[in-house]
Amino acid sequence: METIAQAIPDKTQPTSRLRKAPFLGILLLGLMLGEKMLAHTYTVLTIYVLPEPWKYWVPFIVGLAGFWLVMRGMGRDEVKGSLLGYAGAVLIWMSWFESGLPLLAAYNEVPVFLPTEGNKMAGLLGEHVILQASGIFCLVTLFFIMLNKDVRCRMLIWIRRRLGMTVIGKPTQGYRPNVARVAAFEYIYVTWFMYVLTLVLVDPRLLGLYHPLTYVLCGLVMLWGVYLGYKLTTQREVGLSVRYAIGAVGVLWFIPEILALYEVFYEFYLRVDKHPVAMSIVLLMVIWIWRVLWKTPVNPSTGKSLT
Repeated sequence: METIAQAIPDKTQPTSRLRKAPFLGILLLGLMLGEKMLAHTYTVLTIYVLPEPWKYWVPFIVGLAGFWLVMRGMGRDEVKGSLLGYAGAVLIWMSWFESGLPLLAAYNEVPVFLPTEGNKMAGLLGEHVILQASGIFCLVTLFFIMLNKDVRCRMLIWIRRRLGMTVIGKPTQGYRPNVARVAAFEYIYVTWFMYVLTLVLVDPRLLGLYHPLTYVLCGLVMLWGVYLGYKLTTQREVGLSVRYAIGAVGVLWFIPEILALYEVFYEFYLRVDKHPVAMSIVLLMVIWIWRVLWKTPVNPSTGKSLT
């Protein structure tokens, strides 16, 4: 078994400094922003490029691979468990949700709602209608999750404190949740929540993309994302930082999404056929950052990073 002395990082290695603040947060920003670009590329290819029956079988198999990664992360240390849980949830979401919801929408003949003017991309396809309607389930289940005294989501803890919900009680002493499950669960819920929020803001049946209140609300969400991105650069422990980054980048990703709808930002990752070099660079960056984080020295007695 590895001893603590053997696990102590060699500070002469060029990557050791990258696992310290603020570089650790910057690395995670690069990893997860790159992941979202690649996920969009994958979704476009599976929905619009792959022929039948491969457009169904490929997402199904990739989603199963995501569950396998989460299970592989169970019982691992804080760093590897968090990374595997996060990666597994990414595969599950972009395969079974992004590729599966359009099939459900088509099967149920869910109508499309497009804006009468402006960017038609700021409308709701059938799958968006289903996802937006699921927002009530997202909020209700999050409420009951918040009532769990051992939940350590910082946003839910912040809400509990502001509401004075001391009746929930103090966290269980010595309780160590399974980080792979936590990371996967967090990714699914943050992505779900932000998706619903974005759909509500741009819904042409409500205020629409160009209403003054929409501008204000979008600005507030963008500021929230920038603040979380800054806080990410102050994180120090690698495993915890991975899980914090899931929420931070999940909110921060709202910025390119909404700017694209306002036709200010060009989503080059949706057209890999036109931008193969750029997407190759993104892929290589994600692989390199993943390798740097995966090789983080870990204290065998606590499972936390030794940085």
